[in-house]
Parts: sequence; structure tokens; C-alpha cells
Amino acid sequence: MDKTIGDRIKSGLLDALKGTRDVSVGIVDVVNATTVKALGSVKDVEVAVGSIMSGAIQAAGGVGADLTMVVKNTVVGIIKGADEVGSVSIDVIHHTAHNAVKGTAEIGGDVTLAAKGIVAGTIKGTRDIAVSSEGAAAEAARGVIKAAAEVSADAGLVAQNAIKGAIGGAAEASGRLTSAIMDTSRGLVLGASQFELDAAAVAKNTVVGAIGAAKEIGLSAEDAASAAATGAIEAAEKIGGETGSAIRNAVTGTIGGVRVVVKKPFGKE
Repeated sequence: MDKTIGDRIKSGLLDALKGTRDVSVGIVDVVNATTVKALGSVKDVEVAVGSIMSGAIQAAGGVGADLTMVVKNTVVGIIKGADEVGSVSIDVIHHTAHNAVKGTAEIGGDVTLAAKGIVAGTIKGTRDIAVSSEGAAAEAARGVIKAAAEVSADAGLVAQNAIKGAIGGAAEASGRLTSAIMDTSRGLVLGASQFELDAAAVAKNTVVGAIGAAKEIGLSAEDAASAAATGAIEAAEKIGGETGSAIRNAVTGTIGGVRVVVKKPFGKE
């Protein structure tokens, strides 16, 4: 981690977390400003983003702050800052998500909570910029699952919480909920296959997470499950072979008491 950038963001967020104004707004503002300065002076975007995210997570751990909230708003701040200097790309999204999970693991934090905040922040942060929120969510999901594999986290629980983050982020950003769920599920399953995790188990857990999150906020569990399953099967079509078949079987039938109906053809709302 770049000590100067990391220490700067850690100090700024500690002040924000201890302040009396809206903490979420304070985090976004601090991270936004730091990202703009960092990307203006550091050639390696991945290093800059990693330092910012690590500093934010350390600040959260230092004061016992809500990790999901801190990660979500840090992601929003990074995206906004990168957009100001014209550097928002799929790679930035991927590196931000990946570093958030790795940074959380380094301080002994709950990476499943980080996963939820990452995807929610990605969808919220890309709402008003020239990057598809759904496409960004898929790439964030890939970054999350890659890091989960690297830190030996429970990929199933990570997938559940990433989907919950997609639902929460889309609801907060007034986004296209079905597309957000589908794309996040697809990114998680493709990533699981790429990084040699149990893609079928990850696929099933995207449906489980969608059902749980939908019930929590009063949405249709059937629709949420259908979107997650459809995204997983889109991934299965690309993966093919025995793994593709296992993924399709994993998201077919009744899961968590909900009959899962996969939409065909695989169109988006």
C-alpha cells in the first residue's frame, strides 16, 4: 500500500467517522477528493485504488464502524473521483472490488459484509456516469469472487451477500433491479469458474441471497430468484461442459421454498 495515500485516507475517514454530520456523505467526500489527487500523481491506478481502499478499511476497523457502510461509500467515492479525472473503467471497478475484499481479510474483517458493500456502492456510484451500472456490477462481482478465492473465504456466503448488495444498491439508486441481479449473478458464476471455485454452489447461493434480500425489503422473492438464476444460466451457457450442466441443475427447481423460473430467452428488462 502507498503509505502517503493510505495514511491520508485513513486520517480523513477517522475524522469523518467521528464527526457529527452525515457519515456517508463525509466518507464519499473524503474518498472522492483523495482519489482525484491520487490519480493525478500516481501512474498505477491499481496501486492508488488499493491504497485508498486499504486505508478506508483500516479506519473502519479502528473505530468499529459498520464495514458494509464504509466499504459502500468508499467505492462510491472512488468511482466519483475517478470519473472526475476521466479514469473510470471496468478495470478500476475490478481493482476496487478486489482490493476491498483483500483489505478486509487483512484486518480480520468479515469479507461477506465487504462483498455486500462493494456491489451496492458500485451500482450507486455508477448511476450518473458513462458506465453501465449493471456491467460494472458484474465486474465488481468478478473482483469480489477472485479475492474470495485468494483469501479462502466462504464463496457461497460471499455470493449471497454480493447479490444482497446488488438488490440494495439498485433499490437505493432507483436502478433496474432485475438487470442488476442478473448481471451480478453472472459475474459471480463466471468468476467462480475462472478462479476454480465451485461454480454450481456459487450459482445456487446467488439465488438464496436474492430470495433473502427480496423478502427483507418486501420485493417478490420469485422475481428475484428468477433473475439470479437467469444470470447464472447465462454464465453456464458461456462456461459449457459438465460445469455448465451442474450450474443449470443447481438453480433449477425449488430453492428456499421458492419455485425458481428461469426466463428464456435470456433478455434483460
